[in-house]
Amino acid sequence: MLTFILLGRQTQIAWDQVAGFQERDKNAEEIITRAGRRIVSLHYTFGQYGFIAIIEAPSQEAMTRILMEIGRFGTFCSETLLALKPEQLYASAREIPGS
Repeated sequence: MLTFILLGRQTQIAWDQVAGFQERDKNAEEIITRAGRRIVSLHYTFGQYGFIAIIEAPSQEAMTRILMEIGRFGTFCSETLLALKPEQLYASAREIPGS
């Protein structure tokens, strides 16, 4: 399973319906869970991003589908990062000749 970090900002559509945040979060979690993926954590933040979600998905294509399905509501824009566990990085480093 791959881990993705979603850095998001709510759009004006979301802020115009601020009372709906909890329901939108629930709907997004249902979409993600139904697709066999998992939200590891969700945090609302202050600063450049309005929220951070950590999501596990089996592939980049699966994460793309999540973003497309949830993104069609127009309530957020995001930047998505693929995260590696330290062990994954160490294993890759060991494969580099001369290291």
